[in-house]
Amino acid sequence: MEKDDVVSYVKKFYPNTATRIVAESLNLSINQVRTLAKKHNVTKCKLYKEELKKQLVIDRKKWYEENIPIFEPTHFQEQIIFGSLLGDGYISTGPQRSVNYYYQEHFGENQREYREWKLSQLNNLQFKISGNFLRSASHPYFKNLRSSLYPNGIKSLSKQFISQCTHPLFLATLYLDDGSLSISYSFNERSKTVYCHPSIILYTLNLPIAENKLLADHLNNTFGTNFVVSGHPHGHKSLLKINKEREVIHLLNIIAPYVKNIPSMEYKTNIKTNIKHKTEHIYKKYGRNVNIVISSSDRYKTYTSEEIELLIKLKQAYFTDLSIADELGRTYWSVVYKIRELRKKSLL
Repeated sequence: MEKDDVVSYVKKFYPNTATRIVAESLNLSINQVRTLAKKHNVTKCKLYKEELKKQLVIDRKKWYEENIPIFEPTHFQEQIIFGSLLGDGYISTGPQRSVNYYYQEHFGENQREYREWKLSQLNNLQFKISGNFLRSASHPYFKNLRSSLYPNGIKSLSKQFISQCTHPLFLATLYLDDGSLSISYSFNERSKTVYCHPSIILYTLNLPIAENKLLADHLNNTFGTNFVVSGHPHGHKSLLKINKEREVIHLLNIIAPYVKNIPSMEYKTNIKTNIKHKTEHIYKKYGRNVNIVISSSDRYKTYTSEEIELLIKLKQAYFTDLSIADELGRTYWSVVYKIRELRKKSLL
């Protein structure tokens, strides 16, 4: 092809044709074609550049989608993720140009072993610990979860989401993230016995009361627990509680098989361990010559007819309320209330 024909071809096709195609047609290199175009003030047309930009975006999106790592959590893994998201975890946006989201949670050093346990359960899902953060990689999975849990940009519990939370691992993770095993005390001076009363609190203060009621109902129906919604001055003004010893034990028995390999969490998962940590405090408050007993819910069970008959006989024989309590194996206040009830019924 003559030189003039080459220049004419470049002027005609270069503005709206890929430079590679023009170069192949002319049997020239791409750099040679660009040099000719520059020499003769030939540039790509605006429409061609806009279409090229659109195609680059399409190609990049296609490449990105084809290279998204597989993220297929098992049912067990998903229950840990769900429990964590109602606990300490949250879903964050990725880098500015990222279209996806990632999971992360912050923790203190005293909870590192627990977070390492989480990591061991999620180790094939590209989770990692960096400093005091447990994080996942960005992934469409978390983008979809965010739209479910953060419909208005604020964490919100829905029936659709909570209906998926059915395994004890969900309960275990939620409890270890947001729960506490609390011990209160009562003291029987006569028998020198300190009764320890365990209760469980879920600090779901980020949920409004209606959502806490939804969560309590779901947990109670799914796991046979007996959570009640209780008022609190902070957050959205409510949290969840379990107050009876047998119900506390029921919950701890449910999660026991899944948390047995986290020794640092025994203060939450074992009543005796929790009390052992507080023994010095108990001795300081009540003296060292006391018996420390886990108070059983059975001490508050309904009085039998035999117990009522014995109580009446003892009271009529001028036994003190405290001595009657010791005879019946009941608390002092339980006996006081029962005597008051019997007097109202004119049985005493």
